[in-house]
Amino acid sequence: MNRRQKIIFALIFFVYLAARFTLNLPALSKPRELADTVSYLRISNVPLTDEKFWGDGRPFVFPLLLKLAGQNVELASALQLGFSTLAWALLALTVSASLRTVWLRLLSIGILLALSLVPHLASWDFVILTESLSVSWFVLFLALGIWLSMEWRTDKVLTLCVVALFFAFTRDTNAYILLMLAGLLVLAVIFRWMQPRVLILAGFFLFTFFISNLTSDIGARWVFPLNNVIGRRVLSNTEALDYFRSCGMPVTPELMALEGEFANGNDRAFYTEPALNEYRSWLNEHGKTCYMKWLLSDPVHSVGEALGQFQGLITFTELDKFYSRRYDPIIPNFAEPFLYPLKFILPIWVALSVAALTAIWKRAWTVNRLWGIFILLCLPILPHLFIVWHGDAMAPERHALSVGLQLALSLWLFIFLALEQGVEYFQRR
Repeated sequence: MNRRQKIIFALIFFVYLAARFTLNLPALSKPRELADTVSYLRISNVPLTDEKFWGDGRPFVFPLLLKLAGQNVELASALQLGFSTLAWALLALTVSASLRTVWLRLLSIGILLALSLVPHLASWDFVILTESLSVSWFVLFLALGIWLSMEWRTDKVLTLCVVALFFAFTRDTNAYILLMLAGLLVLAVIFRWMQPRVLILAGFFLFTFFISNLTSDIGARWVFPLNNVIGRRVLSNTEALDYFRSCGMPVTPELMALEGEFANGNDRAFYTEPALNEYRSWLNEHGKTCYMKWLLSDPVHSVGEALGQFQGLITFTELDKFYSRRYDPIIPNFAEPFLYPLKFILPIWVALSVAALTAIWKRAWTVNRLWGIFILLCLPILPHLFIVWHGDAMAPERHALSVGLQLALSLWLFIFLALEQGVEYFQRR
């Protein structure tokens, strides 16, 4: 990037920064607190020296932010907004630096910064939940991955690993993204598409996943979502119920009375009803394993069920229920679909998946390393969707936010790369 381009980027970023902070001052002064906010605030008051802070019922990153903010939700929201602004700016910069066409560099900066302002992504900066941090860590992780692809250096590897750690401990499902990436990196080495040194990253991603899973077990973070699934999807499904019964789940009238309930429903009967003591013992010992076996027993059905929810999960029509009451979107709702896919989700995913497989066949990363990033970003979309949909029956649209982000970023990376190849093709003619 030459001096002129740097000046243009600086001007664009200054306008972007001013817009994000000045136009969102009302929402910053009154961020939205929801039921889960109380849990995060409670954990943030636990001393860092107490193991419960690191292995409680929630991952530690968001409580750590609240602790740094002194449990001041207005300050926490401002920190979320600042971090989001920095992460998106770095992503725009690294993507731009990976492209060779000048006008496409400027276009990519404008598109990615505009993408960060759509309500599906930007509104969470003013909600005291994990969504904003999760999006920002994801974006920063991607930016650093692109940066590392330009030149392998120890400091870049270490920085990426630190960000991966914070990303994984913001939301438990994020650790599964690292697991998928580790698998893809191992395959890339086996097929000699990448040098063996990337196994360092794969090993660290695997290590982070196992530590995340361990702390989830220590804090029993999986119990609440699994009770949601059992109450909402298993007890009402005869076939699923028979399978869980074959796993030893005690199907009693007291348990069946919770059909259609969430884990905290009916005065938290899943946790407090004495008649369910045997059920709770079974859940702790065999519940997670039984559920995974159930999903794998008919993978066509379980994958198809997740795909059937793809459109509704990404569209998230009730998003405004989570807004800060003072939030006013910078990108209006009518313009959002031009930046963030809200229609034809399944065809877009199919097209991107075909493009990723074609890029592997053509070894497109030898032309531009950004193709390799696109492949690594695109291919885990389906397993990520699978984990999100089957991981919890409560607020799956909110949990699928990262899937929507992954889809949108894959789409724009593909568009930028396809445009670049198109331009270079016509220049050679």
